[in-house]
Amino acid sequence: MRFANLAGRLALVVGDGMVDVERASGGRFPADPQAAYERWDALVAWAAGVGGDDARQWREEDLGPPAPRPGQVFAIGLNYRDHAAEAGFQVPKQPTVFTKFRSAVTGPYGGVALPPGDVDWE
Repeated sequence: MRFANLAGRLALVVGDGMVDVERASGGRFPADPQAAYERWDALVAWAAGVGGDDARQWREEDLGPPAPRPGQVFAIGLNYRDHAAEAGFQVPKQPTVFTKFRSAVTGPYGGVALPPGDVDWE
């Protein structure tokens, strides 16, 4: 079972299509993808019975971030050996933890404005 943010609306992936959760549930669950986390168990139970009759085609560029407004964003730097080596660092004994602003979260095709100078993938 997979859920998606499709153009700002919560969707259930069914086969090759998407089912709009708010419409298919008759308003039982909101369209806001972020709100899904507050009622996760009920949403999953409902989705288990959904068929593909209401599924529609979708475009990859309409995919948004799975959590559009996360409360916090924590990241781990140098979290695999090859990355540490390419950066010229030793693998740390403890994880390198840093935070990001929630405005840094985007979907797989969203634009990311880069500041001047060097940037890293994180």
